[in-house]
Amino acid sequence: MTDFTPQADSRCAQRISINRSATLQAPDSEQPVKAKVLNISKCGAGILCNHNLSIGEIVTLNFSLPNYDNENDLAITSKIACFSKVQNQYLIGVEFSELDTHEELVIKSFTSYHERF
Repeated sequence: MTDFTPQADSRCAQRISINRSATLQAPDSEQPVKAKVLNISKCGAGILCNHNLSIGEIVTLNFSLPNYDNENDLAITSKIACFSKVQNQYLIGVEFSELDTHEELVIKSFTSYHERF
C-alpha cells in the first residue's frame, strides 16, 4: 500500500473534473450515503453529498472509473480534509489515506489520460 502524507498545499496534484456516482461509508452511519465525485487526483477527490461530516473523519469512498474496455470499482479509505455547506448539500474534499497498487494504477491511468485534454 502507498501511504500519502499530507502536504503543506491542500492539493498535491492537479484534479481532473468528473461526474461519477459514489457512496460514502461513514463510521456513524449504518447505510452508505449517496454522493457524487466531482473531481479526482492521485491524492484525493472533491465530493458532493447530503451528509454532514467532520474534518479528520475517516470514510470509505466507493465509486468506479472507466478505462478503455471496462469500469474499475474502487473502495478507497479517505480522510475528510475540508468541507463547506452549499445550499442543502456539502462540498467535501477528501484525502486518500491509503491506496493499494490497483487503486493507484487505476487513478493514475485515468488522470494521465484526461490531463492530455
